[in-house]
Amino acid sequence: MSSNPHPGPGDLRVGTVVVNVADMERAVAFWCAALGYRVRDDEIDPEFTMLLPDDPRRLPLSLQLSPGRPSEPVRVHLDLYTAEQESQVERLVGLGATRVDDWDYPDDPDFVVLRDPDGNEFCVIDQPDLPVHTPAPAPSEEDDA
Repeated sequence: MSSNPHPGPGDLRVGTVVVNVADMERAVAFWCAALGYRVRDDEIDPEFTMLLPDDPRRLPLSLQLSPGRPSEPVRVHLDLYTAEQESQVERLVGLGATRVDDWDYPDDPDFVVLRDPDGNEFCVIDQPDLPVHTPAPAPSEEDDA
């Protein structure tokens, strides 16, 4: 009986997705506003900053300072799912994303390709069956009484 030289993954998992950026403060502002995330640490590290979601079931996003623009074609990108694609695309464009109009879209695509302010491509995927997330109201002072 031989032992498996490549056992299962054990505790190996994806801990974060890292996006290379040229302007850390601009990237932090964009991605925090885009995803509703917050900076993990007390201050933004100019070399590497992790952004955390309020919902622990969601994956963190990390930003890493990198010189130059992304090269094409990109090898990895984010897919952002939403039941409100059109309004989310407009919101993201308002935050500084740009549309990639020259993309070779299929007929009747369920995605829109955007670039963040650093030029990193990401997609906004139409997922109409997702429940629309409505944040819980902030507790009022009366709740503390």
